[in-house]
Amino acid sequence: MFNDLPREKLAFLPTPFHRLKNLGNSIGLDELWIKRDDLTGLSFGGNKVRKLEYVLGDARKNKADTLVTVGGIQSNHCRQTAAACAATGLRCILLLGGEEPAHYTGNLLLDRMLGAEMKFYPIDGLMTLNTRLNEVIETLKDFGLNPYAVPAGAEMPVGTIPYAIAMEELLAQTMEEQFMPGKILVPTGTGGTLAGIIIGAHILDLDIDIIGVSVLSDAETTKNRVQNLIARIIDEYPEVCAFKPKINVNDSFIGEGYGILSDGVKTTLDMFAKMDGIILDPVYTGKAGLALIRMALNGDISADTPTVFWHTGGQPALYAYPELGDK
Repeated sequence: MFNDLPREKLAFLPTPFHRLKNLGNSIGLDELWIKRDDLTGLSFGGNKVRKLEYVLGDARKNKADTLVTVGGIQSNHCRQTAAACAATGLRCILLLGGEEPAHYTGNLLLDRMLGAEMKFYPIDGLMTLNTRLNEVIETLKDFGLNPYAVPAGAEMPVGTIPYAIAMEELLAQTMEEQFMPGKILVPTGTGGTLAGIIIGAHILDLDIDIIGVSVLSDAETTKNRVQNLIARIIDEYPEVCAFKPKINVNDSFIGEGYGILSDGVKTTLDMFAKMDGIILDPVYTGKAGLALIRMALNGDISADTPTVFWHTGGQPALYAYPELGDK
């Protein structure tokens, strides 16, 4: 359906899809599978690489020479944007919320290695930084550049469609394994990945319970963000027929806030690693993994429900959490 969209091929696709037999057995799920978008390839991979293929395609179409985006100090999105720019020869400017640290670690260290220019905003949060994009874009234009703005998490129609396309990839893999998912769990922050998966399921006429595990905002805020993004896509891409989306967001695992590590997430990271050799990140997939385990043990996911855990990457952020090394 979206074959005519401009695209800069960056990702290693299709990403692997396999069963988590040991973890599934330990939490009472007969069919637990994982979609490995942590293995999209570019600079440690992650879900944003899929999105950036089409974002960069659109930027190239508009003859952009500079990408400007925003995120937290340990933003996976910013690291992947920096890598995409390095691979394609574009200038990358990152607007980062928080104090500049004395020592660069994790994603921030990679941003610098990848050649990104960084500006720090100590009083800004992840979403408020979006309001600074227009000002920076206009300043760059005054200097004769042709910049392209990418909001946090590539939360824009062209950055969301790739996950509708990814659902075709997942469907082909599940059909090869001869089963249909009953549930999909995916971490959600700005909401673009969740919105894309919902649109993809609609286009393919799949009846799947898609659960976004929020790591950033309360359920109502996240649902509204996803709803608005889906409406924008329907308006911008007429081939996506209008529909009333079912948006299921679980905000029970935000804990003390975005990026704040809890004991439950620490335990989850250990369980995935020790049982199936899967490394999660402490900000996104760690909280979604905790949701998966708790929901299975509480009976919110029945034992015979084929379940897919969508791994969105982010492991470099582990190195910014020295407390994970505490005994």
